Amino acid sequence: MSVQLLIIDDSELNLKLTELMLAKIDCHTDTFSDVREGLRSVKDHDYDLVFMDYLMPDINGIEATRLIRSMTGGVHAAPDYYERLPVIALTAEDDNAMQRRMIDNGINDVLLKPFKLEDVCAVIDKWCGTSLRRHAVHESAVRGNYDPDTVLPRIVGITDETLKEMLRTDRDGFLETLMIFTEDNSGKHSRINNALSGEDYESYCVEVHRIKGEAAIIGAFKLSEDASRLNELGKKLVAKQVAPSEYEEKLSSLATGTAALLRALDELCSSADAFLSFAGHKQQASDAGVLTSLKDEQPGTVAKPEKSIDRDKIIRYIAHCREALDSGDIALAKEWLTEIGEHIKRN
Repeated sequence: MSVQLLIIDDSELNLKLTELMLAKIDCHTDTFSDVREGLRSVKDHDYDLVFMDYLMPDINGIEATRLIRSMTGGVHAAPDYYERLPVIALTAEDDNAMQRRMIDNGINDVLLKPFKLEDVCAVIDKWCGTSLRRHAVHESAVRGNYDPDTVLPRIVGITDETLKEMLRTDRDGFLETLMIFTEDNSGKHSRINNALSGEDYESYCVEVHRIKGEAAIIGAFKLSEDASRLNELGKKLVAKQVAPSEYEEKLSSLATGTAALLRALDELCSSADAFLSFAGHKQQASDAGVLTSLKDEQPGTVAKPEKSIDRDKIIRYIAHCREALDSGDIALAKEWLTEIGEHIKRN
């Protein structure tokens, strides 16, 4: 019988990533981004284990775990079900004192983000008596086609090496999580700006903490580090650990840092949108059996389009141009720029 799991996380990206991982092993998962809905589901289902994000709006992981431990009734035959149900905190906070506080308040274990399938399986095995981890490495095989010789458009904030590793490890999973990340860009802006304008620094910390974790998942480590620093500053404001003489200076630093973070977020999401368009086009070509490595394409030899501007082709030509510039071949870069100009003129 498969393991029955509940995942509660206010981040849709984290939910999707964990779902994709767990789809590879023998388990059934229910997911909720609303913590109260997730808690109601605990009473209606016999879960073997709960994965609970620690930092969520309104109710954090410790408070939610306390609510589970105090539950009665429901569909469960065992009278001590709620007391014994393993609850695993998901957090990007590598803080021993905080993790100790979680354990002392009823949480059974802590899983640090970003995590791998082997990490998730190890925790499930530990608390459910299963043996999933021995299958994890095999099941983590590459999903989706990825040609390492393909010239890729760049994503601002993700190094070329990291991008290639993400695609090599799990192309489909990476593209899906990247898409979820970019689709919520305006939501991130709105929630952070609303928290700042309302001087709600606790909600502000929740939002930048979420960016910290999500950015690390997609390989945007610099963005994750910047969000982490702002989170630490925000926590000091929440805890009133700032001297009155430094308060205005810290607020100014927070505002300046946040503006820079949101600009970096915009740059990442804009370039990621172009990358996703490119990757989607390549996948369609691969499905049709006509995928050709970009290394074989040369300026002046590409097929001429019929009637309209091909956005994906323009993106591909730009990737060629960037590669030529990186290698110092200015003449070749100019040829690709000419191809772009001619394509636009013709259409």
